[in-house]
Amino acid sequence: MEQNYQPVNARESEVIGLVAYAALAAMTRLAKDGDQAPTIEAHVAHARMSAATFAHFQELEVWAAHRQCDLLKAAEAYSGIFDDLDARTRPTTWRERSVKTYVTLGILTDFLAELTAHHDVLPEATWDLGQGQWVREHVASYLSTEEESARMSLWARRVAGEVFALMRSTMFTHPTLVDTPEKADEIAEKVTRQHSDRMAGLGLRA
Repeated sequence: MEQNYQPVNARESEVIGLVAYAALAAMTRLAKDGDQAPTIEAHVAHARMSAATFAHFQELEVWAAHRQCDLLKAAEAYSGIFDDLDARTRPTTWRERSVKTYVTLGILTDFLAELTAHHDVLPEATWDLGQGQWVREHVASYLSTEEESARMSLWARRVAGEVFALMRSTMFTHPTLVDTPEKADEIAEKVTRQHSDRMAGLGLRA
C-alpha cells in the first residue's frame, strides 16, 4: 500500500534546506580533512565519513521528493554561509584542522537537531558523522600536555565564537527557523552547554 506523505510547508522547507546545505558542507570539509591527513589510515577514515555524509544527503533527497520539496532550491538559500567562517579560521596544522571540524560539526549538528525538533521534521535524522569519536580516539592524546591543551583550547574558543556567531546570524536572517527571539536564545543556550561538554570530552576548556 502506497504511503501518503504530507507536503512540507515553507517554514519546514527552510529548515530542510539548511540541513541539506550543511550536509554538503560537512561532506566537503571531511573530504578536505582527509586530503590533508598525515596518514593513509586517517585519510581513509575521513573519506568514509565524507561518503556517509553524502549518503545522508541522498536519503534527504528521497525524503524531500516524497514531500514535494525542491531540496536543491531550499539548500541554495544558504549557499556560501560558511565562507566567512572559513576565511577567519584558517588552521595552520592538521590537528588544528581536526579540532576546527570537531567544534564546527559538533555545534552545527546540535543546532540542526534543535531546529528539526522544534519544527517536528526529520525525526529519523542521523546526526553523528563519526568525526567526534575519531578525534577523541586519535587526537586527544596529543593535547595532553598543559602547553598544547592551552594552545588548542584558545584555538577551539576562537572557532566556536565564529560558529556561534554564524548560528545567531542564520536565525536572524532566516527568521522562520525559530518563532521568537526567546526561542533563539533557548536554542543558543542549550547548544552552548552541549559544546562545553564536548570540549571537556576532548580535555579542552570551552
